[in-house]
Amino acid sequence: MYIHKNGIALRKLERTDLPKLKDLKNESWFGTHNITLLNDYEQEKWFESLSRHTHLILIAIDTKTNNEVGLYKIQNIDWYNRTYDSSHDVFKEHRGQGLSKPVLCAGTDFAFEVLNMNRIDGEILENNVASIKSAEYAGFKHEGVRRKSIHKCGEYLNSIHIGILKEDWINLDRIKQYGGICNISYQPKNDL
Repeated sequence: MYIHKNGIALRKLERTDLPKLKDLKNESWFGTHNITLLNDYEQEKWFESLSRHTHLILIAIDTKTNNEVGLYKIQNIDWYNRTYDSSHDVFKEHRGQGLSKPVLCAGTDFAFEVLNMNRIDGEILENNVASIKSAEYAGFKHEGVRRKSIHKCGEYLNSIHIGILKEDWINLDRIKQYGGICNISYQPKNDL
């Protein structure tokens, strides 16, 4: 388990998490790029299809309350170029509690610190103001807009492309405040 200094722990998705993820997908379609209505069978098939080489779905846990509060998704990993597509969610019952930024920061920091990524990409719908603010706080930069690319209930929305490089991440004030090590479970060995 990865335990971040900001109070969010990350653990790998397990089969027992699938009902919670199905509920999330069925209620959060308003703020996502894809609309998927799932049943238990389709959710199980999705879980079975995940490649451990190109996808890593992490459950975010608030270490103060021990509540599972959301998830961080690492998708389409390109190990050669050290990149992937990022997204995150906060479960409905935990929204409005200021958890989006810590979940996104913990996932982003895990990727650079542990997985040694060089770049992280993402896309956010223009109407998802909370996610845009969280991404900016985590250090992501706006890199472009796919104009009117996503249809939601009679309206076409812009999709904002975001990205962050490891060299930008290293220089963030929040990373410097952690001394460059965000994971409290890592203790360097000083005795050689």
